[in-house]
Amino acid sequence: MSKGWNLLERRKEFFFRCLKFFPGFLFFLIFGAVTPAFSEDVYEINGRIIKIINNKSSHICALDNYPMYAIESYDKSAVMLSGRGYVGKNQLHTCALGQVVHVSLIPKGVGILSDINISKNIYVALDFVTVQPVMYLATVAHIGTKKNLVSMKGAYIPGKKASRSAQNAFVSDGAAGSSIISPDGRYVAPNGKVRCGEDAYPGVWDIVENKRIIVDGESCSALFSPKRVR
Repeated sequence: MSKGWNLLERRKEFFFRCLKFFPGFLFFLIFGAVTPAFSEDVYEINGRIIKIINNKSSHICALDNYPMYAIESYDKSAVMLSGRGYVGKNQLHTCALGQVVHVSLIPKGVGILSDINISKNIYVALDFVTVQPVMYLATVAHIGTKKNLVSMKGAYIPGKKASRSAQNAFVSDGAAGSSIISPDGRYVAPNGKVRCGEDAYPGVWDIVENKRIIVDGESCSALFSPKRVR
């Protein structure tokens, strides 16, 4: 009786020990190792050569124009290389030895390219307006054109007096990556700050409806979620 009882106790102890490790084991089965399926790319530039590095490999591409930097667009569809230049990330990942990758350019006269969404055919450029403080106006346009798709305060409107334009300008660092286009291409935060409150300026713009979005913080953030890709 004693031996049978001890055997039963040992089996129970083993069972509860295994149970303690079960959640971690289940997590591993579902999610796998902690290494992400898609690693972040890092870029190095040297003349017209750009090196693409991730945790699995690295390779180089030759460009047909000199890059000043290499900054990914918000949706990671492109890499911005200068005030007007950009390339699609797929071009960099598929370039072959000896092949020269073409650097596309946004039109002249719209300002500095601050974000681009290639799949939705939309880009944002910031045009410098005043020095103290440094302020900008935004152009949101289809790729290859310079016609602004929006006309609310903070947008560049051709023909408007400089003094009036300065009143509507907003503070930004004006660099590549300082604006955000939503993954579905419908919304833009021209100064890169996803804020949809009444007092937010310039706030978040609905490109289709040509209006500012006024919603709570959680709903505002959701507009720029990768899940909104359509």
